[in-house]
Amino acid sequence: VSRRTAGVANDPGRFRLATDWATLVVPIWLSGVVVVLLLVALGMVRIAWLDRVTRPAQDESWLFLVEELSRKLGLTRYVRVLQARAPAMPMTWGIRRPAILLPAEADTWPAERRRDVLLHELAHVKRHDFLVQLIAHVACAVYWFHPLVWLAATRLREERERACDDHVLRAGAIPSSYATHLLEIARRLRAAPVTSLASVAMARPAQ
Repeated sequence: VSRRTAGVANDPGRFRLATDWATLVVPIWLSGVVVVLLLVALGMVRIAWLDRVTRPAQDESWLFLVEELSRKLGLTRYVRVLQARAPAMPMTWGIRRPAILLPAEADTWPAERRRDVLLHELAHVKRHDFLVQLIAHVACAVYWFHPLVWLAATRLREERERACDDHVLRAGAIPSSYATHLLEIARRLRAAPVTSLASVAMARPAQ
């Protein structure tokens, strides 16, 4: 038996301190993991409910426009277009069956805004941003105690939105007009905090 092993064996206080520390830290860490994952799970339940109760867009022009823009983006997956019965932030969710949610007022939008909003949301679908966001949430749950992880998740969300904005601008949108669309949507429409955890919303007031 080495001196170090013998020293630990002869010092029960040190062993008890190490055991008590592990007993304290692990439950605290697990509590943080459970809280973050529970919030994400609530968001997923909310999204599943929205997916079930929200009707498909009735205006066929939306479907034709999605098909046209999907071809331009090289997007091969079928994307469903749902329309809320009330004001709602444009957003997307889903991996195998992606969906885009539009607000009730979307039918009154001019053609330019319709095109810009759909291009932005289709860019999210093409980039698999919904899946990337879920992975980021899992990372935040595991490392909830580390502020740099939350900072990285925030930066990831910001860069994701900029990348989708670039898709819209490269497709020919007028920058000033597109900025106006974003500003008006962010001012007038909101996504519930729980819903935004499990979906990819088009705009946030803070942005």
